[in-house]
Amino acid sequence: MPIMLSVLPKIYWILCKEMKSEYRSREAVSALLLFSLTTLSVVSMTIGNEQISPAFLAVLFWIILFFSAMAGLSRVFLQEQSSGTIYTLRLYGEAQPVLFGKFLYNFLLLNLLSLFLLPLFLVFLNVEIYHPGLLFLIILAGNTGMAMITTLLASLLIQAQGQGALFTIVSFPILLPILLFCIKLTTVVFLPGTVDSLQPLAFLGVYDLVMIGISSILFDYIWCD
Repeated sequence: MPIMLSVLPKIYWILCKEMKSEYRSREAVSALLLFSLTTLSVVSMTIGNEQISPAFLAVLFWIILFFSAMAGLSRVFLQEQSSGTIYTLRLYGEAQPVLFGKFLYNFLLLNLLSLFLLPLFLVFLNVEIYHPGLLFLIILAGNTGMAMITTLLASLLIQAQGQGALFTIVSFPILLPILLFCIKLTTVVFLPGTVDSLQPLAFLGVYDLVMIGISSILFDYIWCD
């Protein structure tokens, strides 16, 4: 417990650094929001007034969220790499505070994207939510796993050529279980009646915990290499 308490201020310092850097440039936020708005507008104009099944609505929501996230989350280590301060951060920043500080930053970005996307999605596609509390838990759990995995992969691909395209290609198979669980659960949210089972939500929570544990272990080797 004392070790964890000593790490928390360092995590907070990394998070504050990321937020201040983003406030100055606004690159990641702009990429996330503009990509989601553009994609949702194209989908809405293409579909028009056609009736869409709840399952297809759930697929649309998470596909838009996924590709919008890919447009901005890969930048979490990019600023240090481009400015050359990555070596200073490696020298003075311990692995776990850096990982979880940047994870919290990506997690906040994803939640901001979700808050921006969801109301527009409901209005543009004329969608009704029957279980808002469940949707909140689904988005929270989905964003947790996506934020941790994308943070780890961004550190792995920091020096790769064509990082943006490669980041999406590598992220998709790892994030696929999260997307499938989230789509299945979100379909229930768009249907009236009671919820029969929350087993996929439990599986999603376990998958998030496993990914957090694996990422924490692997990042020690990545950061010290």
